[in-house]
Amino acid sequence: MELKKCKNCGAFINSESDFCNTCANTLSYNKTILKDYFEGNGANLNSVTAVSSQTGVSPTIIENYMVENNYIDSSALEKTSFASLPY
Repeated sequence: MELKKCKNCGAFINSESDFCNTCANTLSYNKTILKDYFEGNGANLNSVTAVSSQTGVSPTIIENYMVENNYIDSSALEKTSFASLPY
């Protein structure tokens, strides 16, 4: 294995994962929060900003989650103001 940097925080890791353990656990926890939020609100999908303020999850993580779960199309990300934020 090679030494590389975590894609989120920049810490050096010696693993095949792209994230350090801390960032991987945080991302997993945030995805759990978002899963519960979207299951509870069903078709009542709010804006990314509203979801972020209600859940405490960063807008970038929300957008990535929404693309992964087919809530939005990935081409929509280029048009949002959150695509360039460093979360």
